[in-house]
Amino acid sequence: MWGMKFMARALMSVLAAFMLVGVAAAQGPARGPVEPARDKEMEITAKHNLVVARYYLEKRKAYSGALDRLQEIRETYADFSRMDEVLFLMGEANYKLNKSEKAGAFYNLMLKDFPSSEFVKRARERLAELNISPATTDDKKPADDKKPL
Repeated sequence: MWGMKFMARALMSVLAAFMLVGVAAAQGPARGPVEPARDKEMEITAKHNLVVARYYLEKRKAYSGALDRLQEIRETYADFSRMDEVLFLMGEANYKLNKSEKAGAFYNLMLKDFPSSEFVKRARERLAELNISPATTDDKKPADDKKPL
């Protein structure tokens, strides 16, 4: 009698294991990089600063104020989920301030660091307007040669 119960439990365990393997296989392999865990409070603060910076750029035409907010995001929260937009808007603010070289540097940094960003097309258009060559992902410049932005 004990032998039958043991066999039934063993069979149930084997079936459960096969079911778990089947469920995992049905989900398929993981796709893309896993997003790093983000600091929720810092993310909220950075998003707020981004909204304010957009307002300064688009409504108030206060480009220096926008740059201050965007720079604060870069300095205090480098892992911000919308850093591609931050870099693009830093390019836009500098573009509006007629600082072509700085604008181009930010557009190129955004292209290099976020090649699949939704802002790629607009950044390339701005670079073309400024007659600045777009960055490529295979740039191999030594770190010493890069100017701080």
